[in-house]
Amino acid sequence: MDVYTSIPKESKHSALIKGFRILFLNLYCGIQLLAFRRHAIDRITVSYDQFILLLGFYTLTALVVSYAATPNPVFDLSGLGYLGVKLLIALVVGYVFAKLTGDQSDLLRILVITYCVLPALYLISFALLAYLPVTTLVAGYVAFIAWALAVCFYIALQLLEWNKPKAALIAALWLGASYPLVNLSFSFWYEGYDDDNELAAYSTGALHEVNQEHVYYSQYRLLNNALDPIKPGITGVNDLFFIGFGSDSSQDVFMKEIEHVQRVMDQRLGTSGRSVALINNPKTLDTTPLASSTNLRIALKHIGSKMNPDEDVALLYLTSHGSMDHELAVQMWPLDLNNIRPEDIRAYLDDADIRWRIILISACYSGGFIKALQNEYSLIFTAAAPDKASFGCSNENEYTYFGEALFKNLEDKPYQFVEHFVQAMERIRQRERYENLTPSEPQLFIGNLMKEKLKLLERDIVSSAAP
Repeated sequence: MDVYTSIPKESKHSALIKGFRILFLNLYCGIQLLAFRRHAIDRITVSYDQFILLLGFYTLTALVVSYAATPNPVFDLSGLGYLGVKLLIALVVGYVFAKLTGDQSDLLRILVITYCVLPALYLISFALLAYLPVTTLVAGYVAFIAWALAVCFYIALQLLEWNKPKAALIAALWLGASYPLVNLSFSFWYEGYDDDNELAAYSTGALHEVNQEHVYYSQYRLLNNALDPIKPGITGVNDLFFIGFGSDSSQDVFMKEIEHVQRVMDQRLGTSGRSVALINNPKTLDTTPLASSTNLRIALKHIGSKMNPDEDVALLYLTSHGSMDHELAVQMWPLDLNNIRPEDIRAYLDDADIRWRIILISACYSGGFIKALQNEYSLIFTAAAPDKASFGCSNENEYTYFGEALFKNLEDKPYQFVEHFVQAMERIRQRERYENLTPSEPQLFIGNLMKEKLKLLERDIVSSAAP
């Protein structure tokens, strides 16, 4: 009796082992398809069991690989969105394919073949492409997309009995339907960090240390100390002036970034004697003017009076937290300060008679500032699209991701603004992809007249740096 009752259990156990053996054979065939092996597709076993096992293996691959690649990983369900959209795309492509062949069973076949191939593609795109150097990153992704499209076309070609127009249709459909995946995080993890230092800025002790009346009445003295040394522009030379604005005291990164950027600007881009920093931080209250709306207006007005309007260029660098309604946070607790809107910045620049302006904004949703600020005399570079967050605003950081890509470790060669800004965008994209972050999509606007002005400015920066 014991022998006979054990038979079903042994059969189930054997079936399970067989199912996993077929799974790994299917995955091996998927790798062969990526190498364009012609008969690999005929050795793939198609069944509902295999589809479920392959879907589970793909999910497990995404979990493990993204975990291994993420520092201090914290679990996030956003990866399910990527997997869900990917499955929906496979269903749509499979449905169209089944309609082309007239055989509804081909829907399951497409799903199984798709998930035989996807784990290897995920490994390559997630674990390998992120390590490409900046100079080859774009070429690498273009080559990857072209290769994946060729694989899709090759698979469809075999399944459709070498009917090229139909195979091209399936490949194009797959590529077009995959577009929504561009803006989805395909990781189940994000990098966590300890925010105790940030919260410490709001502690009762820290707030009580701020003498509000003293801070308000010291601004006149601090502004005079910062603005009086500003040298006027030299007639016949396209001089560059710098204004740094780090306006959120809750995290030291904004203070440190402005200090680093001002140092780089003075040493490398010729703004020494023509730069000023406005900062909100308890550590600088006695030495540096506040980054407030009023102080920004006063600083720009003074700098505008030192500039030759037809020749000189002002570079305004703003770093803080940004809001979805496109305001820049201005905080120095317990002071009550007004946030900055793009309309405020434009009005201050116009009132100061500053015609040529380069505006760099490191903040979430900062792309929403461009529309109000843009004109033919301006260059505007923002850390994020109007509906995207940017990254790097941790208390312990020296820079935000945007500021680091722009100003850390500048190469010792003549500075080319547009070229350097485009390279910074690629550095940010590469870093965000490596860290499994939703792309911030930095935005760059350059007015037509500013394009020519940059050439003159770059020429004079080189001339001023010559011994």
